[in-house]
Amino acid sequence: MKYPHGTARITGVLVPLAALRSTTSIGCGEFADLPDLARWCSATGLNLIQLLPVNDTGGESSPYSALSAYALHPVYIRIQDLPELQELSPKVRAALESQLKKLHQELDGPERFDHGRVLAEKTALLRQIFTEAAPEGPEGTDTTPAGKDLTAFVRANPWVKPYSVFRALKDAHQGRAWTTWEEHRQGDQALVDKLWRRASLKRETRFYAWVQMRLARQFREASREVARLGVALKGDIPILMNQDSVDAWFNREVFRPDLRAGAPPDMFSDLGQNWGFPIYNWDYLESQDYAWWRERLRQAAQYYQAYRIDHVLGFFRIWSIPERNVSGTLGFFWPQKGLTRDDLGQVGLDAGRLRWLSEPHLRGEELHQGLGEDLPGLITTLFEQIDQEDLFLFSPAIRGEADIIALGLPAGQQEWLLERYRDRALLELPDGTFAPSWFFRDCSRYQTLSPEERARIEELLDRRGAENNELWAEQGRTLLKFMQNTTDMLTCAEDLGVVPEAVPRVLGELGILSLLIPRWSHYWDQPGEPLIPLGEYPEASVCAPSVHDTSTLRGWWEDESGREALWREITSGEDRPCPEQFTPEVALEVYRGILACSSRIVVFQLQDLFALTPDLPRKESRQDRINVPGTANSFNWTWRMPLTMEALQDHPRLQEVLRDLAARS
Repeated sequence: MKYPHGTARITGVLVPLAALRSTTSIGCGEFADLPDLARWCSATGLNLIQLLPVNDTGGESSPYSALSAYALHPVYIRIQDLPELQELSPKVRAALESQLKKLHQELDGPERFDHGRVLAEKTALLRQIFTEAAPEGPEGTDTTPAGKDLTAFVRANPWVKPYSVFRALKDAHQGRAWTTWEEHRQGDQALVDKLWRRASLKRETRFYAWVQMRLARQFREASREVARLGVALKGDIPILMNQDSVDAWFNREVFRPDLRAGAPPDMFSDLGQNWGFPIYNWDYLESQDYAWWRERLRQAAQYYQAYRIDHVLGFFRIWSIPERNVSGTLGFFWPQKGLTRDDLGQVGLDAGRLRWLSEPHLRGEELHQGLGEDLPGLITTLFEQIDQEDLFLFSPAIRGEADIIALGLPAGQQEWLLERYRDRALLELPDGTFAPSWFFRDCSRYQTLSPEERARIEELLDRRGAENNELWAEQGRTLLKFMQNTTDMLTCAEDLGVVPEAVPRVLGELGILSLLIPRWSHYWDQPGEPLIPLGEYPEASVCAPSVHDTSTLRGWWEDESGREALWREITSGEDRPCPEQFTPEVALEVYRGILACSSRIVVFQLQDLFALTPDLPRKESRQDRINVPGTANSFNWTWRMPLTMEALQDHPRLQEVLRDLAARS
């Protein structure tokens, strides 16, 4: 295992790149801001910068909704550093510089940045520069020095052509998802090569390729300078890709279009989550020696010394939802060894009983109560009768929740139908076997079984669950091994959520660092579910007091519950009352306690570090959140630091406190 700083404790800062603010950046943080952050880290004794994903997400502000596994987001470009500016006429360049200055002033003020506007403004400026100083030469002959650089970049990076063609086609379709295009919905190498050569698309495809070339160069230069300053850069690689991505369009075999990833129901979401991202076809990827994933990791290794695997649980098994469903309720973990009809027959479930538990059965009286006078017009569309019985099944035309929603029924009727559609104890899997639904015990028909029948079924489920745990261990071990062996980056895992026993075991075997968030790190199997003592954290772990999906540490301390347990842990059980306010003095004591943990790496969100001094603006803590899971709005993912990097460098008190903290860790 290769640690960026040998055997030393690694202490770092976690920040979305877009959150950085400087006197030069336009609207959001840029790759060129990273060296300034590294200088500040070096001055304060911090030696790691952890970023959120920086891939192109188009108009989506969430960095976890990428259009490409490889392409970088244009919002992070430093336009002032483009060499093409030297090719502009004095008049055009002066006008451009004036426009940049004006944009900086307009976009610098808000506490949160406008992702859509920043992208639109930068794209317009990039198009203007490209038009004035086109790298492929005036006739598109690729004879200029910049044109030759672009040709070399495209040849060295096979993903660039598909990405550029995809972006050009997406523009031609007014940004619509590729699944709705009238033509070119089947992306492949022959189509990409043909469209890359097409004269009518050449300006667009070369524009997108040129932007990626300049982004890659700026990121590499920034990464090298960060490393020169003695600071490691840690990236974040999302496990999943957006369905509306170049990868899902061009690398169709890599994905399972029939299944979408999500999360099962929990305390935060009664219906679970459907993220809408296709799951991977691991059988195909294995047949290709995981080439697509290996290239993705090699791409990241150009910039990072360490990386975080987002949702590592998904490499063991992932909550998979049939594509016609909308919620996460009718999902299941995949892969899994399902229950065969023979298995179920041995516990007394013949074909009729199996159908009884796997398909909703509704009586006529129940339909009348739920649909009222509209029933006659709906019954042939929605249901089919079982022989001459007063018993109905959903029609085969209703393949999922989306088909019910598409009927456009009144909200009450729609919700009633959805609840009945979800009322299943067993779900049929893609391979024809069966698995229990998440709420199988709540299924109305499961409750009609005798206690003896339920006991036999649940004993079978327990046995199969143990077998699946070993299946997941083997899959996780195989996938994570190839990832570790592909590059020399340090591999870290985000292993939060419903964690099967196999996950910590395999991560421990491979030496992959797990993630511990103190407020959530409990011995759940012990009486009272106590916090795990900080000194008992495994060395092969990353400790993060807060992350992008949580409140800040100050927000949790002042607005949520649980601080008393952490306070007792940090003060070693001293009989001191737990402070209600997260003052700089309290923050300092809490951070010292956290830094006494036995994790090899400790990372703090940047805004948590600002809590150490009274000199920085103290907004409502909720304003410092990066993201509120389960919500979609202009607030999420748009936080910006309240002062510039230059002003932060000029803050001796914060530097002094952080140097002392880092020295004690």
